[in-house]
Amino acid sequence: MDVELVVVGAGPAGLSAALYASRMGLGTLVLEKGLPGGLMLEIPLIENYPGFPEGISGQELAELMVKQARKHGAEIRELEEVLKMDLKGDVKIVETNKGTYEAKAIIIATGCSHRRLGVPGEEEFRGRGVSYCGLCDGPFFKDKRVLVVGGGNAAATTALYLSGLASEVLLVHRRDVLRAEEALVKRLEEKGVKFILNSVVEEIYGADLVEGVKIKSLKTGEVKDIPVDGVFIQVGEVPNSQLAAEAGVEVDGRGFIIVDIRQRTNLPGVLAAGDVTNYPVKQVGTAIAQGITAAVEAYGLIRRPYWLR
Repeated sequence: MDVELVVVGAGPAGLSAALYASRMGLGTLVLEKGLPGGLMLEIPLIENYPGFPEGISGQELAELMVKQARKHGAEIRELEEVLKMDLKGDVKIVETNKGTYEAKAIIIATGCSHRRLGVPGEEEFRGRGVSYCGLCDGPFFKDKRVLVVGGGNAAATTALYLSGLASEVLLVHRRDVLRAEEALVKRLEEKGVKFILNSVVEEIYGADLVEGVKIKSLKTGEVKDIPVDGVFIQVGEVPNSQLAAEAGVEVDGRGFIIVDIRQRTNLPGVLAAGDVTNYPVKQVGTAIAQGITAAVEAYGLIRRPYWLR
C-alpha cells in the first residue's frame, strides 16, 4: 500500500501530526501497536493543558484527538505493530505485523515506555501488586495501602488519583524534595499522602501477591520493611527508539532521537516528534507542538509548496 505520509505512533504527537497532515491534504496513515493515545491514556487528570480549566482525563483527550484526526481524513490503524523500517531511500518502507507500506516521508512518534526500578521482586510481582498505571489498576486497591515510587508530575498525579481509592498512600522519592509542580505537591499534602524522602525501594516482596517493600534511607543507610498491598512505579520513561536506531536514525546517549528545530532527523524525509525525541520538556503540549511542526515539514518535503522551493 502506498501513501504519502506514514506516522508511527498515535500518542499526542502522532495524532497532532495526523490531524495537520490530513488537513493539508496529505494521504496520511497512522500505525499504532496498541490503542491510540499512548501513555496519555494512563493520566487520570490533565490539569495543565490549555482550554480545560477543570482538567480532562488523558483518555478523554485522546478520544477527542482521534475523532478530530479521522474527521479530516487520517487513517488510524490500531493494534498494528511496526516490525521493521527501511528509511534510507527516497521511498520509506514500513513493515508491520499486518502489511507493508511505502511512503514519501515518515514521522516517528513512538513515545516512551515506563522505566523499571530494577529491584528484586519487581518483575515477579508485576500484575500481582506491581503496576505502572494508576488509572488502569487503582480500582483493584480500594481501601488498601499503596506505595507510589517517584517524585515528578506523573508520580504526583498517580498518588492523587489513588488517594481517592486507597486507605493510605505513601510516596517514596530519592531526593529531599519532589520534582512535581508546586500545585500538585500542595494537593498531595491536603490529601494526606505521606512522603518518604531521601529513600529508595530496595526490594518488593510477598507470597502470591505483594505484601511489602524494603525501603533504604539514603541519609542513614537504614533499611525498613513497610507493609503495602500495591506498588505503583512512576520513575520516568525510556524512549521507544530501537527500531528507528536499527534503521539508521541517529539517537543520543540515552536513546532519544536527535532532531533539529523542524523535527528533522539525520535521514532525509524522516522526522520525529514527541517524547521519543531529545527535546527536554516531556509534556502533552510540547508533544503536540512537535507533531504539528513535523507535519508541516512533511508537507513541505512532499508537496514542495512555493514557500519552500
